[in-house]
This record gives sequence, C-alpha cells and structure tokens, in this order.
Amino acid sequence: MPLNRDDWYDTSRDLEWTLSYVDPEVAFPTRWSGAQGIPAEAWQAWDEPFRVSYRDYVRIQREKEAGVKAVSNALLRSATYEKLDPAHVAASQLHMGTTCMVEHMAVTMQSRFCRFAPTPRWRNLGVFGMLDETRHTQLDMRFAHNLLRHDQRFDWTQKAFHTNEWGVLAVKNFFDDVMLNADCVEAALATSLTVEHGFTNIQFVALAADAMAAGDINWSNLLSSIQTDEARHAQQGFPTLAVLMEHDPERAQKALDVAFWRSTRLFQTLTGPAMDYYTPLDQRKMSFKEFMLEWIVNHHERVLEDYGLKKPWYWDDFLHSLENGHHAMHIGTWFWRPTLFWRPNAGVSKDERAWLNEKYPTWEENWGVLWDEIIRNVNDGSMEQTLPETLPSLCNLTQLPLGSAASRHDLAPHQLVYRGRLYHFDHAVSKWCFEQDPERYAGHQNIVDRFIDGQILPPDLTGGLAYMGITPEVMGEDVYNYAWAKDYAGTESD
Repeated sequence: MPLNRDDWYDTSRDLEWTLSYVDPEVAFPTRWSGAQGIPAEAWQAWDEPFRVSYRDYVRIQREKEAGVKAVSNALLRSATYEKLDPAHVAASQLHMGTTCMVEHMAVTMQSRFCRFAPTPRWRNLGVFGMLDETRHTQLDMRFAHNLLRHDQRFDWTQKAFHTNEWGVLAVKNFFDDVMLNADCVEAALATSLTVEHGFTNIQFVALAADAMAAGDINWSNLLSSIQTDEARHAQQGFPTLAVLMEHDPERAQKALDVAFWRSTRLFQTLTGPAMDYYTPLDQRKMSFKEFMLEWIVNHHERVLEDYGLKKPWYWDDFLHSLENGHHAMHIGTWFWRPTLFWRPNAGVSKDERAWLNEKYPTWEENWGVLWDEIIRNVNDGSMEQTLPETLPSLCNLTQLPLGSAASRHDLAPHQLVYRGRLYHFDHAVSKWCFEQDPERYAGHQNIVDRFIDGQILPPDLTGGLAYMGITPEVMGEDVYNYAWAKDYAGTESD
C-alpha cells in the first residue's frame, strides 16, 4: 500500500548525518552557515511553511512550464510584439538585462543553502530553491532569445553576465554581496525575506500587471510564473529570522536594516522609472510610491512588529526617498542615456506631467524645473546640452549616482576616509551601511574608480563606452526621438 506524503515527510526532511570523524565546524563552517552563537539544537525549531516533495514539485513545475511555453509559442506566431508601445519594450529590456544574471546568481546561493544551512529542513528546501532559480534563468534566456529577431538589445539578457556597464555593475554589486558574499543566515534575511518576499512584488507583480495592460501577454505570463516560485522559496527567511531573534536580535535588526535600504535604492533604479515613466499613461495601475506604500512599507512594518523588531532608524528618510529617489534616478539615467543598453523614455509630456504632479505633489518643484531646461534645449536644437561629456559620479556603496536618493534641495556631500581612501556616498544611510562593516566594502571599485585608476582608455567618455561594451547599435537614445518635447514648442518661456 503506497504511503501518503504526510506519512513520511517529517521523517525525510529531518534526515541528518551524525558526524563521527569530521568536526562539525569543518563540515559546516560558521563563515558559510552563519550559525555562530546559536546552539545547534535551536535549529530544530526551523520549520518551512511549504511542505513539498520532489514528486509534487516536478509535477507542478511541469504544469507551469507547459503553460508558459504554450502562451509563448502562440504569441510568437502573432504580431503582438509589433503592436507594443516602444517605452514598454524598453522597460522589458531593462528588466531582462539586469535580472537574468541575478536569477543565475541565486542558483549558487540556494546551492549553498543545500550544503551549509544549519538544519536539514532548510537544506532540503534549498534544493527546490536551486531548481527554481535555474528555471527562472532559463525562462529569461528563452524569452529574450525569441525576441532577438526584433531587437538586438534583448541580447543583453546574456551580455549582462560579462559586461562592465555601470548600471549592471550596480545591480551585480548588491547581489554579489547579499547572495554570494553572505553566509546562509544573512542571505536568508537579506535575499529571501527582504528582496524575494518583499521587493520582488514590485518587479514581478506590479510589472506583470502593467505588462498585461500594455498587451504584452507573453512577458506578463513569464513574470507571473516566476513569482509563483519566489513566493515559495522566499519563505526560508521567516523561520531563520525566528531562530535568530531568540539568540541574536541585534544581528537580525542590523542585517534587515542594511538590506532594506540597499534594496530600496536598487528598486528605485530598476522599477520606479519603469512604472512611472516607461509604462504608457493609460495603462498605469499604480504609481511606484503607491505600490511601495501598499506592498512594501506595510509588509515590512508588519514583519518587524510580528518579530519584535524596530523600524530602521532611517525610516523617515526612507519615506522621504519615495517622493524623490526614483525621479532622480530617472532623470539621471535619461541624461546619461548613451551609457545605457536600452532606450529610456523621458515620460514628461504634458499629460504625463499632470499625472506625476498628482501622484507626487513636490514633483514640479524638484524635477519639473530641470525637465523644463531639457525641453528648452531640445526645442532650440541644442541637443549637445542634453548629453553628458563624462561618466556619472557614483556611490562607493550602492554604485548608483551621487545625490540620486534625495530631492535637488537635499543634496549634500556624504563622505568618509577609511584607511587613507576617501569614499563618497549617495545618502547618509548608505554611508551608515558602509560603516557597519567597512572591510566588506572597502576596496571595491565602481566605474569612476576604475576610470581614475587608469583601467579605462582612452580616459574619456568614448573610452568609457568601449569599456562598458556599449556599441552604436544599442546605445541608449530617447525612445520616442523627443516627440514629447513638441508639447511645449513655443511655450518654454511661459
């Protein structure tokens, strides 16, 4: 008589070797497990909320794959892509070129959970997480490959693994740190709990809704299919946090506070512009700020309260950054558009501007006046005034542009000297994150550091573009060829 899963599941997930001739610290070094200071028996309380067997996992994933492939094959035979708004296409290229490599990095993180996590229950769940992330990488690759015949910018889904493009390096820097440089405990808090259970809702839920509204059923289906996996393996963070709160709550607080700020800065770059500027106006569901407040702020506050943690000391600064951070990143990336591999959308036609002022009451004062100057230059034919002559100055923690976390009225230098080197930061909170573990971040070189170090030749913007692999065929340019500026022709002096 075959056994039901419940008859054997609890026994199988607790299957563990009793080490007799190898020291446990050698087999499971704390620098990898993160279990330092926590008694071995404490991990017996680690309990995964998703009870899944390999047989059930394969069956469910096969059904998902069949669904995604059926939709993809049907749409390949249609002319759906040609009907998509160019700005929406740019958002999909930005997503594919920055997240596929992250999915692949997560395979390594989950494999470390499989090997070094301090409980067999967690190691068992890590196997499924590793398979999930492998699937996500393959889905992204297949989606992008099918679209290469339309636009070679989709090739950056794979090129990003090897590029020195400054935006991709910023993404890679963050995930290198929280996935590959972190021990299992910290990776679970920073990645599983903070990024996957929280912030990926923006990237995979909000963008999936926007993609569906834009008529991009294929991409929406891809994002939604990936998110169903994220919701499962992201659960590794909660039982890990529960154990840590019993034995080292201070460590838990600091790990979450650092990860939350760095995640915020990253998604202000990846998702904020895509939602508030690239998505066609009549297809926007929510503003980036509204989505953050509903899906991220409420979620994070609830997690902190449920586990007895405090809000980060910088909470007011974080809320303030929701009004400005992604707007600063957007105007910065648009200005430095030759350094991008996608075509950014300005998104400041008169109707779009009215929407931005409705959603962000301080937008006009902070950002509208800057766009007015760009509009004058475009309509006057002074295009050279809208283009950079140098590379952007970048933060030594986030590797994002300095000043891109605040309004133009809040700009201030944030610096420190560590071991004789001067470090610059995009915000006081980024500086604080660096100070928590300076040896972890000291010595990292952003693209400007490499420029100063003589690694980029010739030492000018042309040399920088070549170093980043930006060729004329993919070099970023305004996606609508500045048609939006015609809204203001003859009115710039008003």
